[in-house]
Formats: sequence, structure tokens, C-alpha cells
Amino acid sequence: MNWSRYNTLFQSRRFGNFVYNALSNTLFELDAPHYDAVEAIQKGMGDSGLSNDRDFLALLRKNKVLVEEGEEEQLLLSRQYQRHALCFDTSRLGLTICPTLQCNFRCTYCFEHSQTVSSVMTPETVDRLMHFIKSYNDIQHLSIAWYGGEPLLAFDVICNITEKVKGLDLDIEDFGIVTNGYLLDAEKIVRLNDLEIKSIQITLDGPEEVHDNRRVLAGGGPTFQRILDNIDALMNSDYVGICAIRVNVDKTNQGKFIALRSTLLERYKGKKLTVYAGHVNTGFGQAYDHACSHNLQEWTDFTFEQHRCNGKAPTANFYPSGNLDSICVATFHQGFVVGPEGELYQCWEDVGKPEMVIGNIHENEPITNPALQARYSIGTDAYNDPDCRECNVLPICGGGCANKRLRAKQFGEVGLEFCSSYRDNLTTFLDAYIDVFRSKEICEAVLNPKSGRANEQGYRIISPKQKKRGQDAKPGITAVAETG
Repeated sequence: MNWSRYNTLFQSRRFGNFVYNALSNTLFELDAPHYDAVEAIQKGMGDSGLSNDRDFLALLRKNKVLVEEGEEEQLLLSRQYQRHALCFDTSRLGLTICPTLQCNFRCTYCFEHSQTVSSVMTPETVDRLMHFIKSYNDIQHLSIAWYGGEPLLAFDVICNITEKVKGLDLDIEDFGIVTNGYLLDAEKIVRLNDLEIKSIQITLDGPEEVHDNRRVLAGGGPTFQRILDNIDALMNSDYVGICAIRVNVDKTNQGKFIALRSTLLERYKGKKLTVYAGHVNTGFGQAYDHACSHNLQEWTDFTFEQHRCNGKAPTANFYPSGNLDSICVATFHQGFVVGPEGELYQCWEDVGKPEMVIGNIHENEPITNPALQARYSIGTDAYNDPDCRECNVLPICGGGCANKRLRAKQFGEVGLEFCSSYRDNLTTFLDAYIDVFRSKEICEAVLNPKSGRANEQGYRIISPKQKKRGQDAKPGITAVAETG
């Protein structure tokens, strides 16, 4: 048996000895003798007496810490096959629909160049959209995200499309909307349940003085107080969905995030509302000051700073999880972004860029640029990248952002970071997870002294229960807008 190249053996200054395997996404806690024995295997010094501990060896083998010759290549091939199977799943159709690209805001960091385009999806285009959906005969599940521009500028179109879609014999998995919240008044709030919009993303970039300096009206003027009033109305309504407040963070406002998050969570205590930080990316040719945006390491440091400040960061993100197969609307064969004139894109960040259009629903054969579609789905596959295959976090990274990988690897855009934060900070993430795990364990022991900490064998698995791969792969609304 061989030591897996996807292992990370480490000693935590606070918590002891551990070995993590990315192929099985499993974390072991080890006492000193078991750590020394595992370290000896890593160094090629034999099993240091572990041959008598068959249960432990069997557990290491089961969780891919120890592998047979060629086993990892076979597992990677299997993972790649599963990724392709998910990408080409014909039972789902995921649509991000932009009823207009016009926006009533002029945010300083927005990557879109089409905010002044006034076109709104016409009834003819809506009819073609219905024809486009019906042309996918095998689909059983449909998810729709409303996006823009500012989608609420075309609220009548949203209502019209929703009514038509609900008349189809399909399982509507998700309706979600990304909005700046300025137009989310009482008249629209009362319609949300009937429109089956189950999730709403709204952006607030800091306290009033900070937000109003970053997210201004197209004609000038503040936006914070009206958005907050609308969120108040939403939270006090009979709306049954969830609301996520996104705070687009860069170096100029990062110091305001924790206080804003605490204020909002206290204001809406007991409501179905979350607050999270969004990374402001700077695109090619964007006028926004690139020096304001965090690089990958700075963003990782910011994430952990949130945790250090009284644990105000969501801790579930510390353990490697989520979209391990790297499936999003950009890589999904039946995932599309639909523009107001019927143009089709593969990624949210391509909206408004003519050179990134893959087709149009008005055409008899809607996909007119299949090469670009293939570049996203197949060309961004990290399992085909020799450097990625040697990286010890590939199984938990999945290749990172497909849009950035495409632009960097195939279009030659310089300076894009598409790798996962796990690459250079895996043990830091795991240490933070262990901290949370141990804290919960101590609390449980205090409340229930009989529970105890079961590690009498000198080793135990402390990673969270893993979901089946692909279980959460719903590509229609997995991406989150950078513009808000």
C-alpha cells in the first residue's frame, strides 16, 4: 500500500495530531503513537508495527490514506466521469433570466458594461423562451434565477414568464432573484409568494455612509435607507422564502463588515435572513481600481479574521465541502443565461459581452457557438490539467471558478486567480474546523457528562458526515452575482 499524494499530515499547535485525505474528504485525529506510525509510512519507513492494528490499517485504506498502485488515477477518472455525467444531465434545465440589462444603480465596481441598455424582454422573446424550454423534452426539473441589470425594472416580464412557466408540466425546483432591493416595495413584496420566489439576494455594502458612496443611483443620490426600509417590509411580511444580504467587500470597506453583519442579524433576529461577504472581482478592462480588490490570500486572511472577531463568520465553510464537482451554470450543458433580446450566455459574468454570446433563442438552432460552450464545459475541466492533477487539493477544489479558468488558461488574461483557497491554506481551514468541533464537543460534555469524548483507540474520524457527491448540483442558481 502506498501513501496517497492527496494526504496532508499535520500537527496543530492547539489541538494535536491529524491526517487529512482529500480523495475521501476525511479528517483523522491521532494520538502520538498513531501519528508517529503514520508519519513513518509517509517517509517510507514501513508501518512501525501497525500491521498488528488491522482495524486502523483497514480504516486508512477505506478512506484512501493508503492506496494501491494506480488506485488514485482510477479514482480521478471516476470523478471526472461523474462530473461529465452531471454536466450532461438531461433531466434538469437551469436558466438565469435577465429581463433587462438596464440598471438604476451605477456601482463603482460593477463588471457589467450594459447598465444603460434600455431594452426589455418583449412578448415575442418571452414566447420564444417558452418554445426554448419546451424543446428540452427530457427535462423534469427547472430552476430559474432572475438577474440583470436590475430585474425589478422589468417586474411585469417576471410575472408574465412565471405565469407561463407554472403552466408547464415541470417540477419547478427554484425561483430566485438577485436584486439591489431599491424597487422591492410593498406592491412587489405581496407578489413574491405567488411568484414562488424562494430566495432573494440583496446587497448592502456597509453602514449608510459607506454604502451610499459605493452603490449610488444612476442619476446620483443615496440608496441605503430605502433598501433598508424595503428589507424591513419584507421581513415583516408573510413572505415564506429566505433573504441573503450580500456585502460586496474590498479593501476599502472590509473593516465595516463585521459590525454591519452583527447589526443586521440583531435587527432581523428570528427571521429567515443571512448576511455574508462577497468578494469583489475586477474584470478585464474594468475601470475600478484593481488595487482595492483582495487577492486570494488576502481574501482568505479576511475570512479568518471574521472568525477571530468573536466567531462572527459562518463556520460551516471551514471544512472542505460544497460544489466539489465544480458544477455551475457555466459548466452545465443545460444551463444558460438568457439576455433580454434572447441572447444566450454560459456564465453570469459574460452578460452584456457580445463576444461571449453562445447563441440566441430566436434561432431555429439556438446554440450558434458550440465551441465556446464546449470550452466552458470541457475546456475548464481541471481533471485534464496536469498541474491540477498533481495538486493535493484537486479532489476538494474541483478546479475553481470556470469563468476565471477560461479567461486565464484559454484567453490568456493575466493576473487571474482561479485556484481554491485550500491550495495554500488547507491546514488553516482544518484547524479552524477542529476549533469549532472541539468547542461543540466541550459544550456537549458539560451538558451531558455521560457523552464523553470517545477516542480510546488512539484515533478517530472527526470530519462531518459527507453528502453524496452531486447531491446538491443544481446549476440554475449556484453562481452568485458580483454586482448584487
